[in-house]
Parts: sequence; C-alpha cells; structure tokens
Amino acid sequence: MNLPQQLPSRHDALQYQHDGQLLDAVVPFLRDGATAGDSVVLICRPDNAARLRAAMGDHRVVELPRDDVYGGTVAALTAYRELVAREQQRGSGRVRVVTEIDFGSRPSGQWEWARFDAALGHALAAYPIWNLCLYDRRRVPPEILRAGESSHSHLLAGGGRVPSAGYTDPVTLLGDARMRWPDPLEDRPPRLDLTDPRDLAALRAVVEQTLLGDGMSAYAVQGFVLAVSEVAANALLHGAPPVRVRLWSDGERALCAVSDGGRCFSPYSGYVPTDRPVGAGGMGLWLARQMTDDLTVDAAVGGCTVRLGLNA
Repeated sequence: MNLPQQLPSRHDALQYQHDGQLLDAVVPFLRDGATAGDSVVLICRPDNAARLRAAMGDHRVVELPRDDVYGGTVAALTAYRELVAREQQRGSGRVRVVTEIDFGSRPSGQWEWARFDAALGHALAAYPIWNLCLYDRRRVPPEILRAGESSHSHLLAGGGRVPSAGYTDPVTLLGDARMRWPDPLEDRPPRLDLTDPRDLAALRAVVEQTLLGDGMSAYAVQGFVLAVSEVAANALLHGAPPVRVRLWSDGERALCAVSDGGRCFSPYSGYVPTDRPVGAGGMGLWLARQMTDDLTVDAAVGGCTVRLGLNA
C-alpha cells in the first residue's frame, strides 16, 4: 500500500507597506489553502486578522489571539506544535498559518523574537505547516526586516513566491553575531565577575542580592537567578575551564554572561525540550529560555558564551 506523502514544511515572509498590499498577497494564499483542504489559521494583529477573516467569507478560518500564543519563545513553539496536532486530527492536509509577531519597542526583545523566527523554521521542518510571517514595514525596524529576509527561505514579492537572497540556514543564523543585540550594559565594568563559581547556592544568592539591591522585581529576579544557575551548572559540568560569570545591572535591565573554554553547543539548543525524562538532565537551556527575556549562545573563538537578559 502506498501511503500519502506528507506535504513539506514551508517558512515564508511578506514585508508589506500598506493594507492593500497585505490583502493582495495573503488572501490568495489563504484561499488556495482552503481549496486544497488545508487548515487556515490566523495569529495576527487584531485589525489584520479581522480584514483577512472578512475576505475569506464562508471559508473556515481558525483565529488564535496573538498574545496567547506569543507569551514567550518556548511557549510559542509549543503552541505551534499543538496547533498542527489539533488540525491534523480534524483531517487537515497541511496547516497554513499567517502570523505577525509583535516585536515590541525594546531592542533586546526585538532581536529575541527575530531569533525565534529563525528557530521556528527549524523547529517545524518536519511538520506539515506552511507559515507566512507578516512584517509591517511601517512598524518593524530596518534591521529586523533584514533579519527576517535571512530567516525565511522565500518571500512573497511582486505577486509571487521568490527565493530570499539573504536566506541563511537557521542554526547557522542563530549563532551569527548579526542576530545579537550589542547590549550597552557590556560597555560598563560588571557588577560581579566570578571565576569557577563551584558553590551554585552562593552564586544564586549574590546574583539575587545584587539585582534586588538595584530595585528589580523580586518575582522576575527569582526566575532569572535560577536561569543563571542552570547555565553556570551546565558550563561547570560540560564545559572547560575557566568558567566565568559576569553580571551587569542598571536597575532597568540585567545581563549575565556565562562563559567557558569548551566547545560550544548548538545555538538552537533550548527552544524545544529534549526527549529525556524530567530530572535526567539536558533541560537547563530549555528552562533558562523560559525564565529570561532574551538568551543568546555565542560560539566565540576559544570557548562558548551564553548571555541571559532580564528587563525590569
């Protein structure tokens, strides 16, 4: 018996300048999907979702509140996977998703979500999903638009689907320096600079005391301290000496860089959980991504640096 071949995953982007351009490009994409038996899903700004839903008429359209999906990068990837599973149970051939990330106004958050968009294509590569990411050129900064061109294999442009000239393999892109915001906190002397901190309880205590003393929220600091501890433990266990922990803070933002001299792991690590049982290890970065506002992995010459950010 010949089993039906699973439709390939696609990860495209549309950069649009006005509402008419949005409708001209997206409505045919959605209607073609509905005609083919695909599920049609909107995770957009409410005004754009309303326009697209109205244009689809009687076609079935699933709409998910954007804020519910994009509570964090790890949560968003989980929501996508659960969405595909639900729609496949309904008999969908493929799931077509039109999504629009709220990049926010903070550079650290903008780059965190730009990296998420690169991770999204990699995380869903084995799933029958066609993701179309919307970028409003009136709202999204130019550097994030360029990052979007790099993280999507194809763009909707000129009335068709064309290869993106700037596309870079997602895992390679996630480790690229151009996808990291040069945090100005690092231009200052660090508040803490510790080498080989073997006593993790003492490390947690001093990081917590420093950040609380700077007036940062106790609730946010608690999770951040645990994230720092997880990453430091990983460096001590799996990295190579020296392990160095540096902390910067100005009361509005905190940044912690954990470095070691060993071989670096994939910058994609931690976006999805490992298949190991809880408690068996390998979950540190996955947990850390959920307890920080931004996290990057830098495979620098001679070692590995994980940077964890927290906004007040």
